[in-house]
Amino acid sequence: MTSLFSSPPVPSELDDEVDEAYLPVGHIWAYPCKLPSCPDYGKSWQLRSNFLLHLQEQDAHRTSSTTSAARRAIEIDWRYTTDPYLPPRAAPDFRSREASDEHVWVYSFKDGDGKVVADMGTMKQMEMHRTSLSLQAERKTEARRYMNALYRIANLFAVIVHRY
Repeated sequence: MTSLFSSPPVPSELDDEVDEAYLPVGHIWAYPCKLPSCPDYGKSWQLRSNFLLHLQEQDAHRTSSTTSAARRAIEIDWRYTTDPYLPPRAAPDFRSREASDEHVWVYSFKDGDGKVVADMGTMKQMEMHRTSLSLQAERKTEARRYMNALYRIANLFAVIVHRY
């Protein structure tokens, strides 16, 4: 049985001109390594074939890049356009190992009500977000206690008024 939808074939890993039609004039693709556990983290390649060879040879990438289709997905996800005549620059969203407190992460945690909160920010922003939600939960609890106390006082007052 044939599928109605066929996926495009994975291009040869030796073809460095793949997807050049999608580039702005005068730009090239740069292929950075964005896996923090890799010894070449942060390094960029201008040749697609060299980057794909890196994915195959580095032990850090072995589990995520076992097939050419997986390597193609990583390549497309991590690549960025650059001007070949400018000095090399860091890839967009690159997280330097030295400034780890400035890394932007996608994070999630449960708030005081057990609801999952998901957002994006640095570790400091996440802690501030968590603290803010914790304070809001405490204020809600205090407000509920206060309202319950007022309700009890009002009921007591109604009983006293009703008796007399």
